[in-house]
Amino acid sequence: MHQHNNTPVTSTSSDIHCSGSEQHFSILNEYLTANSLDNMNLENLKLCLNSPSKIAMARMHCLGVDTSSLGLSLDAVETKEGTSPHNPCIHKTNDSSPTTKIMIIQGGLASSLVRLLYMANQEWKIHLPFPCHIDGFFFMKHKTPENIENTAKQQHNDGKNKTTNMMDALNIMHQVLLLLLQVCKLDPTLTEEMAKGCGMHSLLSNILRIDVYNILDELHDPSIASSRQEYETLEDALIAIQDLAAQLAHVDTTVGYPVKVSPFTLEELQARLPLVFTIVSPSGKRKECFMVHQVTERQSAQEDVGFVMWPSAVVLASWLLDQEDELWLVKSGGRKRVLEIGAGCGLTGMVAARMMMAGGGGGGGGDESEGGLAQVILTDFHRKVLMNIQRNISLNGLDDVAKVMHLDFYSHSGATQQRDGWKGTELSLLLQDHAFEAAAPVLDQDHHHDDHHHQMDNQPPVDLILAADTICKASDSVAVSDTIYHALVPGGEAIVVSADAQHRFGVDIFEKECRRNGLQVTSFNVADLCHGRLMPGSEDLDPCGIRQTSGYVDGMTLTMFRVVKPLL
Repeated sequence: MHQHNNTPVTSTSSDIHCSGSEQHFSILNEYLTANSLDNMNLENLKLCLNSPSKIAMARMHCLGVDTSSLGLSLDAVETKEGTSPHNPCIHKTNDSSPTTKIMIIQGGLASSLVRLLYMANQEWKIHLPFPCHIDGFFFMKHKTPENIENTAKQQHNDGKNKTTNMMDALNIMHQVLLLLLQVCKLDPTLTEEMAKGCGMHSLLSNILRIDVYNILDELHDPSIASSRQEYETLEDALIAIQDLAAQLAHVDTTVGYPVKVSPFTLEELQARLPLVFTIVSPSGKRKECFMVHQVTERQSAQEDVGFVMWPSAVVLASWLLDQEDELWLVKSGGRKRVLEIGAGCGLTGMVAARMMMAGGGGGGGGDESEGGLAQVILTDFHRKVLMNIQRNISLNGLDDVAKVMHLDFYSHSGATQQRDGWKGTELSLLLQDHAFEAAAPVLDQDHHHDDHHHQMDNQPPVDLILAADTICKASDSVAVSDTIYHALVPGGEAIVVSADAQHRFGVDIFEKECRRNGLQVTSFNVADLCHGRLMPGSEDLDPCGIRQTSGYVDGMTLTMFRVVKPLL
């Protein structure tokens, strides 16, 4: 596994789920550096930014990150020497060839998209009655005799062309707002960068402050039959523009409107890009590439461990790539259902989902019948972690085979309670629960999670459980073993990878707790598996890239537990 952020990725993967054609990036280069909206087909740009993965690649591209090693072929942007006086936000890096330049856009993709809104505003303001320039933005000014006289002369000269030009400008504004609304719904990080870093809210406020009926009164007399239809058409267009601007202003409730402008530095923008992981199987026969967002907020409690990537996750992900036939391809009647517990950033579960998808595990429809969708379920208990997992699933195009659910280890009691299945809740239902959405995880005095603020439903048991670095204290070993007991079908297996007890307190009692529940368990030193290809050797040898994860220290020992629930 190789992890990358601001540096080029060292391996390629044809399986990354995003567009990588030269035409795709050529269109991006053309539209994002344009100085005018004239003759611009924004539908093409919408197609280039119509998925989380495409937006992520565009963000990387605009910040000078080499995406070609992800299997993407990029067209360099041809520029004149020096910074363009008509596009001062564009700066060039070193020559990539004698005739082409690799570009870095100051402010990144967010800056380019907000520029489109600014240009649409500029186009619109030309056709407004009483244009007024304040702080770089245009809006209505109160009527004065001088303004009324000037407007009368302009209307006399322009005639009906004034309405036509206004409608053309409104159509452009409408397209730009739809584009921005699309990308903001797909990428909350980009939304924040556009609003906080590039002043998008100021431009939206400009639109919302427009007095629609003042404009209409100046352009048309609604009492005249011949102009009544034009009046109503223009009225509808202006109101639609303001409706879209209001939606865009409030598309992300975590970004207050209006937010104070505070531009991000290039380094900050690059740090906000998703990490790129290239997972290579120990045999070297299979390679998968993933983009992974971590939760950017600072960890303030032990319950925040799912914010970042941990060593066992990348080791288990790499090991899985060579286990396809043994673990989940073959099952009487259909494919196996896979559950990842304590998923964190979701890398291990996404590897399983990618393998399931490659083997034909996905399908049409929304049910979960065998051979249908969502056969890999990624779970955690922290609200922000769950939302980040869902984001990563969408980012990697795995929505058809993977889904996110809430699961808390501490809500299971093991063999002392005779029932089949595990307690979990659909993420969509949780987000409808305002108490859950607003609450941070709460621990009682026994360190159990307080989940009484929402209803947990019994879920059917699964065939395979994956768990990586889920044990941080002794009570976790008890809770994880109890969860495995309830969540596995008889004959099912759990694969648990964890650092040793020196680094993960409580791991030393995990086998005992599994046997308490009547589970069969076998443990292995990860360094002894796959001819030693899962753990780093010399300082320069790091086959899985484990040194790049959080919490790894040289000399750390990892253990794999294979836990089986006996047949009845």
